[in-house]
Amino acid sequence: MIRKSLIASTLVLCGTVAFTSAAKAETADVHFTAQVPSSCTFSNVVNGTLGLNLAGTTLDSTLSGTAGTAQLTCNNILATLTADAPAVATAADGYDHSTAVTTVGVTGTGANVVAIAAPGVPTPIPLTGTTDLTVNMSTTTLTPIPSGDYDFFVRLTVAP
Repeated sequence: MIRKSLIASTLVLCGTVAFTSAAKAETADVHFTAQVPSSCTFSNVVNGTLGLNLAGTTLDSTLSGTAGTAQLTCNNILATLTADAPAVATAADGYDHSTAVTTVGVTGTGANVVAIAAPGVPTPIPLTGTTDLTVNMSTTTLTPIPSGDYDFFVRLTVAP
C-alpha cells in the first residue's frame, strides 16, 4: 500500500511540476544589429600604353596603344565616379605638358554602364556590384613630341 501511495504521489508531483513549468513559460527575443558602411573599391588595375601618331604630335592609347582597365565594386547606390585629366609623372626633356591638349575617356560595363568624356565631371554609379572600366587618354602637342620615356596617369576617384 505504501508502495502504491509512493507511486501515486510521484505521478501527481511530476504532473504538477510539468503543468507548473508549462504555465510559467517565457520567451525572449535576442536581436542582432549591424552597420555596413557605404564603400566602393578599385581592383585589378592594369596600366595602358600609348602609341605615337604618324605626325609625331600625339600619344594616344587608341593609336597602336592599349587602354588601361580597372574594376570598380560598390555596395551602395548613387556613388559617383570622376576621372581627372591626364597628368604627367615623367616626360622627356622638351615636352611641355602645360601646352599639350589632353583628353580622357572612361567607359564601363557590367553592373553599370558608364561613359565619362570630360575630366572632372562626376558620373553616377547607380547600381551596386562590379563595373569593368576601360580608360583611354591622349596628349597632343603642336610640334613633334621629343623622344624619350613618358609616364602619364589618369586618376579615378569614386565617392560613395
